[in-house]
Amino acid sequence: MTLRDRPLLYVFLEAPDLAAQRAFLEHRLGLPVIETDHDRSHRHGVVKYDAGSLILSLNLSPASRFGASGSDGLTLACAGGTALTTDPHGHHFLLGPGRLGDRPPTVAELRLRVTGPAASIAFYRDVLGLRQPDPAAPAFATGTVPIVLEPAPLAADGRRIRHDTYLLVFHTPDIDRSTAELAAAGLRFTGRSVGSKDIGRTIRFTDPAGHRFCLYEPSDRALTDDSGPTLRKILAGR
Repeated sequence: MTLRDRPLLYVFLEAPDLAAQRAFLEHRLGLPVIETDHDRSHRHGVVKYDAGSLILSLNLSPASRFGASGSDGLTLACAGGTALTTDPHGHHFLLGPGRLGDRPPTVAELRLRVTGPAASIAFYRDVLGLRQPDPAAPAFATGTVPIVLEPAPLAADGRRIRHDTYLLVFHTPDIDRSTAELAAAGLRFTGRSVGSKDIGRTIRFTDPAGHRFCLYEPSDRALTDDSGPTLRKILAGR
């Protein structure tokens, strides 16, 4: 089954200035905070937000990643979103009409810019095993929000595409089985083995365009942290 119908749990966004990024997400967009980790050295989300059927999470990164010439190859499209908004760190959002922050936005789909659409379509369909509801459309279902591929040489705001400032995280209940199935389907992982931490077990990979992904098997602790209720709600399909 590979990743067929497995939920996308998290989108991690990197930021060199957490205060500025929090101000954008909380005051301008109105996303509700569900967990804060005061140890900024942790890499499993310093601040986590409820974004509907997935969790948006912030990590602190060096300013050298955020040159003015580049921006994300990812756009988070919110429900009803038509207006492109790019935050100060080059993360893209499609937002609905009206004043930002009137109501909490929910992420409805993840749009990924790709320069080789044929290879990317084959990867998501044949290697990851995701369903392609319309064979004529480069869109793939997950257990939460769909992934939509956008053939384009540049990021949504016309800058150079960068891939190292965000991470998409798939849930798996059995990471050993999932890695074996995906390896058999032709996936090459970034790293030789599954890593274990107190929040669970993980392993990473990239798609043909360079977008970064992680497989994640949560620990019991992760399910009882402050963001645990939201995590359990997503896993239950609510």
